[in-house]
Amino acid sequence: MRRAHARGFTLLELLAALAVLAVLASLSFRGLSSVLDAEAHVREEARRWSEVGLLLGQLREDISAVVDGRGFVLGASPEAQFVLTRFGDEPPAPPRRVGYRLRDGTVEYLLWPQARGAGGVPAASYPVLANVREMRFSVLREDGSWSPAWPAGGQALPRAVGVELELASGERVTRLFALR
Repeated sequence: MRRAHARGFTLLELLAALAVLAVLASLSFRGLSSVLDAEAHVREEARRWSEVGLLLGQLREDISAVVDGRGFVLGASPEAQFVLTRFGDEPPAPPRRVGYRLRDGTVEYLLWPQARGAGGVPAASYPVLANVREMRFSVLREDGSWSPAWPAGGQALPRAVGVELELASGERVTRLFALR
């Protein structure tokens, strides 16, 4: 009677199987790495656009709560590009003076200690959005023309305010806010 031999794998077959597994593992690692890189990129883009949205939301809130034309200054202050006096956040809260400026690639939100007056140094500044190449404000006048400056001192409010942001990555964001 013949003895049945259990046939095993040869060394060459084992090496070939290991090589195939190594190639598959390498491909799956590269695929996983690119998925993780893409996720990190999407997360960073979402964070950046969220910050842009927060800045534009705060600007919309400030413009919609503007008190009158006396504290509304665009392009005339050495401390800020855009300054306005707005109603306080709560009904009993007094009006407050706020502003925006671009300094060293970062948009800053400015607060003054008193609500009135166009001059003076802000009491506090808070960085709101980094990596901004340029920030421009303009106002829509009664005659329908856009102007990069608005005089203070008893003037009626302009019809609208426009802001244009150019991010360091090259994207441009433009928003218009109606005042009346």
